[in-house]
Amino acid sequence: MPPADGAWINPVTTKVIKEKVTLVYTYIDPDKFEKNLSKLRAFLHRLGRETSQGEVVCEFADRLFRITKYDPK
Repeated sequence: MPPADGAWINPVTTKVIKEKVTLVYTYIDPDKFEKNLSKLRAFLHRLGRETSQGEVVCEFADRLFRITKYDPK
Protein backbone atom coordinates (compact mmCIF):
# COMPACT_ATOMS: atom_id res chain seq x y z
CA MET A 1 0.00 0.00 0.00
CA PRO A 2 1.27 3.47 -0.78
CA PRO A 3 1.47 5.97 2.08
CA ALA A 4 -1.83 7.60 2.97
CA ASP A 5 -2.58 11.04 4.34
CA GLY A 6 -4.73 11.48 7.41
CA ALA A 7 -5.93 14.34 9.53
CA TRP A 8 -7.46 14.87 12.93
CA ILE A 9 -8.62 17.81 14.98
CA ASN A 10 -6.66 18.59 18.12
CA PRO A 11 -9.37 18.85 20.80
CA VAL A 12 -7.36 21.45 22.77
CA THR A 13 -6.37 23.84 19.97
CA THR A 14 -9.10 22.85 17.43
CA LYS A 15 -6.38 22.91 14.74
CA VAL A 16 -6.32 20.30 11.99
CA ILE A 17 -3.24 18.11 12.28
CA LYS A 18 -2.16 16.39 9.06
CA GLU A 19 0.01 13.30 9.17
CA LYS A 20 0.97 10.18 7.29
CA VAL A 21 -0.98 7.12 8.37
CA THR A 22 -0.42 3.42 7.99
CA LEU A 23 -3.25 1.32 6.63
CA VAL A 24 -3.11 -2.38 7.39
CA TYR A 25 -5.13 -4.90 5.38
CA THR A 26 -5.27 -8.58 6.14
CA TYR A 27 -7.17 -11.65 5.06
CA ILE A 28 -8.56 -13.90 7.74
CA ASP A 29 -10.03 -17.31 8.40
CA PRO A 30 -13.62 -16.41 9.43
CA ASP A 31 -13.94 -19.21 11.99
CA LYS A 32 -10.66 -18.37 13.74
CA PHE A 33 -11.53 -14.69 13.58
CA GLU A 34 -14.86 -15.21 15.30
CA LYS A 35 -13.27 -17.38 18.00
CA ASN A 36 -10.71 -14.64 18.76
CA LEU A 37 -12.84 -11.49 18.70
CA SER A 38 -12.23 -10.83 22.38
CA LYS A 39 -8.45 -10.92 21.79
CA LEU A 40 -8.76 -8.54 18.84
CA ARG A 41 -10.88 -6.16 20.90
CA ALA A 42 -8.38 -6.25 23.77
CA PHE A 43 -5.51 -5.58 21.35
CA LEU A 44 -7.26 -2.60 19.70
CA HIS A 45 -8.07 -1.06 23.07
CA ARG A 46 -4.50 -1.60 24.31
CA LEU A 47 -3.10 -0.13 21.07
CA GLY A 48 -5.21 2.99 21.44
CA ARG A 49 -4.49 3.38 25.14
CA GLU A 50 -0.72 2.72 25.02
CA THR A 51 -0.11 4.92 21.97
CA SER A 52 -2.42 7.73 23.18
CA GLN A 53 -4.61 7.59 20.09
CA GLY A 54 -7.73 9.70 19.97
CA GLU A 55 -9.37 6.99 17.88
CA VAL A 56 -8.64 3.49 16.58
CA VAL A 57 -10.62 2.29 13.57
CA CYS A 58 -11.19 -1.26 12.41
CA GLU A 59 -13.11 -2.12 9.26
CA PHE A 60 -14.68 -5.54 8.86
CA ALA A 61 -17.35 -6.82 6.46
CA ASP A 62 -17.88 -3.31 5.05
CA ARG A 63 -18.53 -1.86 8.53
CA LEU A 64 -16.33 0.71 10.20
CA PHE A 65 -15.82 0.30 13.94
CA ARG A 66 -14.53 3.41 15.70
CA ILE A 67 -13.08 3.13 19.20
CA THR A 68 -12.64 6.40 21.09
CA LYS A 69 -12.99 5.19 24.70
CA TYR A 70 -10.58 2.49 25.72
CA ASP A 71 -11.02 -0.18 28.36
CA PRO A 72 -8.87 0.39 31.44
CA LYS A 73 -5.83 -1.85 31.94
